[in-house]
Amino acid sequence: MRSWLLPSIFVTACTGGMQDPSTVEQQEGACIALEGRRFESVSDLECGLTPNGVALCKWRLAFATRDDQSSSFQWTYSDVGEAGQIECNGGSIASITASPRQVSGTFDAVTQKLVWEGQTYVPAAN
Repeated sequence: MRSWLLPSIFVTACTGGMQDPSTVEQQEGACIALEGRRFESVSDLECGLTPNGVALCKWRLAFATRDDQSSSFQWTYSDVGEAGQIECNGGSIASITASPRQVSGTFDAVTQKLVWEGQTYVPAAN
């Protein structure tokens, strides 16, 4: 009976922390909690001009693994696309690209809300 209980306890101990998203926000700068995820703006925002005026749509962000020290992002906003590298320090996000324009944001692992350059994003539906 002991051999049956020990594996159950061991599995519970190993996977218990993985259920809490706040435990994986940072790993040596990489944005682990964001990698492989897509987000979209809560609000409909400007996506360009049409003959009838301003077109509105959701802005989108996607994150991917780059290496152990940084992650990558692709940001589609207005009628522009931007990509680069980011680092996370807790819930704070900062770009590390050579671009003169630096982007920044915050991620709340509890609410799953991402604030990026002043706009609020939520996980995108698949």
